[in-house]
Amino acid sequence: MIDSAFSLVVSRLDAQLRQRFSSPDSMVVASALTDGEGKPVAAVRNRLALFLTNISQDTVPRQGRVPHVARGEVGATLQPPVHLNIYFMLAAAFDADNYDEGLKVLSSAVEFFQIMPLLTPASAPEMPGGLGQISVEISNLEMETLSQLWGAFGGRYVPSVHYKLRSVAIDGAGLVEERPLVVEPVHALGPRTGR
Repeated sequence: MIDSAFSLVVSRLDAQLRQRFSSPDSMVVASALTDGEGKPVAAVRNRLALFLTNISQDTVPRQGRVPHVARGEVGATLQPPVHLNIYFMLAAAFDADNYDEGLKVLSSAVEFFQIMPLLTPASAPEMPGGLGQISVEISNLEMETLSQLWGAFGGRYVPSVHYKLRSVAIDGAGLVEERPLVVEPVHALGPRTGR
């Protein structure tokens, strides 16, 4: 589900920006800015790059949980799904001579998420099954944390915005326990007597 949710965000944003800027080419890619050796990735040049920065458990998911499900005459206990927050960086990896263009495209991307903060099957018909809804919101970082994060990703800062994609559910529907349901009482109870 992580890949499905991330791919959905990338494709929706890319479609919007391509339409807005009348671009025949992709404007958004899911990729780190540098490869394993620290060299720039050619696919992100003069595009917006989206890359994961963290994944954490959403301890207060927006969807309800139903841990017990009845199946015929057997009660089944299922593990509740794990709800995740996916943090990602939206970075304008534009050349120095296209710096202004990069800021313009980045601003348009921020505007897209401001207008469309919630993706549902109604607003995104291509949403894969199992994703009920996801929301995208800005995740502010302190300067020290931001500096450490960019250091971990190669050290070359480019204009960027940090986002939180919430709440992606991982549900393996793993059965934990089956037990018979009580259908009728074994012993008839008589009237209560007072003391």
